[in-house]
Amino acid sequence: MSTHPQRDGGMPAVTVIIPTRGRPELVRAAVQSVVDQDYAGDLHCIVVHDQEEPDHSLEELATEHRTVRVTRNLGRPGLAAARNWGLRDVTTEFVASCDDDDAWLPPKVRLQVERLQQHPEMLVVGAGIRLLMPEDRVVEWLGRSDEVTLADLLTSRKKELHSSTLLMRRTAFELAGTYDEDLPQSYAEDYEWLLRVSRFGTIGVVRAPLANINKAGTSWFRERGEVIASALQYLLATHPELAGTRRGHARILGQIAFAHSTSGARRDAVTYIGRSLRRWPIAPQAHLALFQLVTGADPRVLLKSARVVGRGIS
Repeated sequence: MSTHPQRDGGMPAVTVIIPTRGRPELVRAAVQSVVDQDYAGDLHCIVVHDQEEPDHSLEELATEHRTVRVTRNLGRPGLAAARNWGLRDVTTEFVASCDDDDAWLPPKVRLQVERLQQHPEMLVVGAGIRLLMPEDRVVEWLGRSDEVTLADLLTSRKKELHSSTLLMRRTAFELAGTYDEDLPQSYAEDYEWLLRVSRFGTIGVVRAPLANINKAGTSWFRERGEVIASALQYLLATHPELAGTRRGHARILGQIAFAHSTSGARRDAVTYIGRSLRRWPIAPQAHLALFQLVTGADPRVLLKSARVVGRGIS
């Protein structure tokens, strides 16, 4: 049986939104990690099933001061819409997100709420992560600074701002809007939202490992290369500031090249490799795309290697 710290009525309640589809055991572990937080305030977990029947047995995980409610996304299908569906019912000052294949470490909410309370101008706080790699390998990433600016986001998605790390003020959504449901297959929906939020307030990081991020699954590149390329092109069109930095622009162009290469669109891959290298000749994403294009290497192996050295492709 889970045990929780002594109840503190002065600590603000937090709502946690977990969108899910097709991962019954993993989402159960994600919910349990929310219930097991050492936070002294109330936690309300909303599990949003997308394009599947709700599993109401998850509600049995609720304990004192830890509610679990299961619902179904009745809006547009997709991850962004599922997140927005959960947001409809948020009344608490703070809201957090967790993906259905990840899990939180016990002090996460406590440390992040403390950070937001110490900095009223801060709208969002992320955290260090533990990347759970194949073969039981674990790579820790704590982030490079206590705050992330728009300029930082233009050059990197920032692993410490993974969707499973974010704890946010509800007012951040009032200022920046909700998740963009027009993004192809909701790819990078959390990153796109952070680009908007960064215009209205600061984004912080608790530089301690507070979430386990599952990277042991198969790569989505091979199956979704064309969709990813379209989503990244959408980002460039809706956020012209991305093209304002040579390094940041080259990063996105290189990612598009890699997506094209892994989906077999060789001509498009060559075009975007060239565009990326002209913007930033040492762009690692473009070089990775070129290597994959020339060798035909399994993109899963390339991504695994990139993550092991702490870079990834983002």
